[in-house]
Amino acid sequence: MYDTSKSQMWKEIFEQPRAVENAVKFNMETIKSIAAEVKKRKINTVVFAARGSSEHACQVGKYLFEIYCGMTASIASPSVITSYEAIPDYSNILLIGVSQSGGAQDVYETMKACENQGGVCVSITNVRDSLMTRVGSYYMNCECGPELSVTAAKSYITQLAIISALAAYISDNNDFIDEILHLKEIVSESLLIEDQIRKIIPLYRNASNILIFGRGLLYALGLETELKIQETSYLDARCYASSDYQHGPIAATRRFIPTIFFIADNHTNDSIISLYNRLKKEYKIFSTVVTNNKNLIKDADEIIELPTNHEGLKAVFSCTVFSQMFSCLLSIARGYNPDAPEGVSKKTVTR
Repeated sequence: MYDTSKSQMWKEIFEQPRAVENAVKFNMETIKSIAAEVKKRKINTVVFAARGSSEHACQVGKYLFEIYCGMTASIASPSVITSYEAIPDYSNILLIGVSQSGGAQDVYETMKACENQGGVCVSITNVRDSLMTRVGSYYMNCECGPELSVTAAKSYITQLAIISALAAYISDNNDFIDEILHLKEIVSESLLIEDQIRKIIPLYRNASNILIFGRGLLYALGLETELKIQETSYLDARCYASSDYQHGPIAATRRFIPTIFFIADNHTNDSIISLYNRLKKEYKIFSTVVTNNKNLIKDADEIIELPTNHEGLKAVFSCTVFSQMFSCLLSIARGYNPDAPEGVSKKTVTR
């Protein structure tokens, strides 16, 4: 029904199993070297610097470093340096700058401050010899090849893979490391949900708003879902953590605004299910639930079934595939070009 044959974004979605494998494989020695230095210096703070989809990959990373590594994690505000001309203490932190193009001037300035103070500074880009590769002690390339669609797909998921791998090797958690070494299979299995997604697109085609809910890791993923829908389909998508939504935004809930719930993390499922049940009872919402266990929700209007073992971090990667496929198909259904969002550039420079 929806012709994806001309979409570069769609093509690049299906390149992702090999892309995540390459991202980890070709950066493995650097990942291990960074992990060793962090442990040697007993660094317990990580700061991420990024914009857009890259920042959303870092939002997932923030959870992973705090959960598995016991490190304090934060997202930098580059304007502190570039506009307010203040310099935070970066002398004994791990700073990770992330950008598809590597041309983010404000991220570069943040990294430079870290390097000047002697912190461990890392850049992750998909463009070699870019601005951000000129600073810091370590550089990792996404290894996913040129990304021709302006809407990031494989650059986002490979950034996510590298950041996750770095957290895994710093943590020394064998189960975590094992998941990283099987990302190719996880992403390959996720691609099999295509037909399920195609079936629900007509239900969202004429929407003007979409609400997205998650918690923890899947809230971080939901932020990227929000952006993907906004830039490809020009509609107002909003993501909320289930814990935050009830502190005010719930008052704006309307029955005619369709919702998407990510429920595939045993540590946070109860919180999201509780919100789901309340919104279903009080507002009669229309819902699509993306889950690895359909028995968790009895009355969802639509369910996207992930592989049953895709829980937690695995679910982040499979929900990434859902988000990309959903956004691409919705854009095409609405008569837009997902590869060339209006006003969006592959290299957006902020200072």
